[in-house]
Amino acid sequence: MTDPFERPGHGPADPEGYLIEQTPDGYRWTRRADGRTAEAFLSREEAVVSAETDRTASSTGRSGPV
Repeated sequence: MTDPFERPGHGPADPEGYLIEQTPDGYRWTRRADGRTAEAFLSREEAVVSAETDRTASSTGRSGPV
């Protein structure tokens, strides 16, 4: 992964191609390629795991809820 300081808004724990951010409802991820977002998660770790799962599913051509 690249240096997070070279990519504003991209934290060191964010999966490649995703932005994990805190919202009033918890944490959510946004896929940078198309702006798709996920529901709110209670913890940042849950959002990261979901984004990694989505990235893996996207790379294998599968789609659907995460």
